[in-house]
Amino acid sequence: MGIRESLNKVNSMTGELAFIAGREKGEIDDLLDEDITIDELAIVTSKFDNGKENAVFTVADDHRRFYRTGSSTAVAALKELAAGLEEDGLGWDALTVRFERVKSKQGRRYYVVKAELKPAVEAALAKRDAAKGAAAKDFPVPELPEDDFPF
Repeated sequence: MGIRESLNKVNSMTGELAFIAGREKGEIDDLLDEDITIDELAIVTSKFDNGKENAVFTVADDHRRFYRTGSSTAVAALKELAAGLEEDGLGWDALTVRFERVKSKQGRRYYVVKAELKPAVEAALAKRDAAKGAAAKDFPVPELPEDDFPF
């Protein structure tokens, strides 16, 4: 790759963080105890903090800011939610997310992520799961007698 291609790549802001282009960094404290919908999320590895993972995300209906958290508790929760959404073929618009501040037994303050499915999504998943259950009942697995081994 030549310098012109490198310049184009850098200046076009392509890659996993392209969604934050033109936005200013917001403060997580502004999101505390608010129900939000995450629009886009990227889990990135910090180049400056010994490879610590960070979550970088945007919030639906806020086109001016992006947010970043390095909280290991919050990053782990967001990664878990992302995996569940992917497994069920859903996007972040299926969830309502809330960052809450808590205090440890040692008195340290940190925040956790709480989330819930939006009611329409919950209903759709329940309907889908019921249909899957009915389909499984239609195709029972035959049981072999104990003394009839096929090998």
